[in-house]
Amino acid sequence: MKLKYIIGATALSLLLAGAAYPQQEQEKEKPAEQQEKPAEKPKEQPKQTPKKQTTEKRQQEQTKQDQHAAKQQQDQEKQQQQSGKKQQEQQKQMTKQQQDEQKQQQRQQQQVARQQHQQSDQQQRDTQRSDRDHGRRIPDDRFRASFGREHTFRVERRDDRRFQFGGFWFAYSEPWPVEWAYTDDVFVDYIDGEYYLIDLRHPGVRLLLIVE
Repeated sequence: MKLKYIIGATALSLLLAGAAYPQQEQEKEKPAEQQEKPAEKPKEQPKQTPKKQTTEKRQQEQTKQDQHAAKQQQDQEKQQQQSGKKQQEQQKQMTKQQQDEQKQQQRQQQQVARQQHQQSDQQQRDTQRSDRDHGRRIPDDRFRASFGREHTFRVERRDDRRFQFGGFWFAYSEPWPVEWAYTDDVFVDYIDGEYYLIDLRHPGVRLLLIVE
């Protein structure tokens, strides 16, 4: 009886000891694990996800592109302004050049007109000189007898610019003076080797004559 009691008590002790051993082992390991556990690090900010980084990168690239486009537009506007200024300057130069050309043409036309006028005058003088060279000369005695201030007469109007007086035919190439009337008294005078018809009412005007 006593032996059974002893055996039962021993078995019970062994069972209790076996159950307590794992608990002790666990309690021993816990401090070691707690000691091995590193200190908590400060919380880091959450890293950006690749998707968010891609979106921001696209936004930055879009901003750069917008800035580049704006700069290009500004450059184009500057170029247009410069082109407009150049066109205005070219138009001014063309206008000035055209004005200079017009002035030069006017000067040339005036010069040509003067030359033509001079040529016409020269031809007229040559004609008058030729007429004088071919004209006759009235002898002095006949001139004193029929011509001069003492011998006045009136010229008959003719289309061929000729008249007869004192036995001679006279011709004139210049137009009949406007101040003169065909009813005025005139006379033939000899001045500086030339014959002239002079109006008594307008003695300051002379009409060159050719003796035929």
